[in-house]
Amino acid sequence: MNKLIPLHRLCHRPAGFTLIELLITISIATILMALAVPSFSAMLKQNRLSAQTTSFINALQFARSTALTTNVPTTVCPRGAAGSVTCGTNWSSGWIVATAPAIGTATLLQSYEIGPRDPALSAVAGSGTPPASLSFDPRGLAVTSGNFKICDSRGGIYARSVQVLVTGFVQAGPTAGQAIWDNSNLSCP
Repeated sequence: MNKLIPLHRLCHRPAGFTLIELLITISIATILMALAVPSFSAMLKQNRLSAQTTSFINALQFARSTALTTNVPTTVCPRGAAGSVTCGTNWSSGWIVATAPAIGTATLLQSYEIGPRDPALSAVAGSGTPPASLSFDPRGLAVTSGNFKICDSRGGIYARSVQVLVTGFVQAGPTAGQAIWDNSNLSCP
């Protein structure tokens, strides 16, 4: 014989999670987050380093292209005062791209400010002193060559190198931690 169960007993099951189920779920989520945060932080640093390297190379190529197309010398130098065409002295504060006509006033074309969490850019002494600025003449040739390194808090093993040849060619080092100009290991403070 079939025994009938009252309808109110079938629908009266409590909804939700038990305290044990909730604690286990929170524990698993905490363990997964503890594993993911360090790799996420390393990924952010690597992305900042790559982005800054690309931005610097783009600024150099823009300056060369501008010199070629406008027939006016163009300079890339450390950023001075905000909105000014006056060069600063420290590459780690950022850089500007400005025209440098023989007659007339210079024009600010681009300005890039390096933030406190961004990697630091610095000029490296090649065969002489580190370049205070880089200028491209109307033929697209660099007046002087220049070597640069971009470092973050992880040290020289992750640093990137950029080289500007007197031909105006700009190149980035293919291997992190190695200088493109002589394949030596880069050191960062």
